[in-house]
Amino acid sequence: MESVFLVNKFEDGWDMIDLESDIYTQEEYCVDVLEIPDEKIYGTEMIGIGLLEIVLTDIEEPELEEDWYINLHRISA
Repeated sequence: MESVFLVNKFEDGWDMIDLESDIYTQEEYCVDVLEIPDEKIYGTEMIGIGLLEIVLTDIEEPELEEDWYINLHRISA
């Protein structure tokens, strides 16, 4: 299953300029702050000002109840 999330609230200390222009920083944010397993991240992209699109792949039903997935739903725009 593939899922798309839009995040517009970011933790302090993360530079929006880096997030807007660097895919590696976007993925690092997803792994380090949002605690998304790296192998689940299909891609990221800044769409508009301050809006991060996160595309996840290979999400299995048991993962829908894991903390990182629930939190991602909670903070999604």
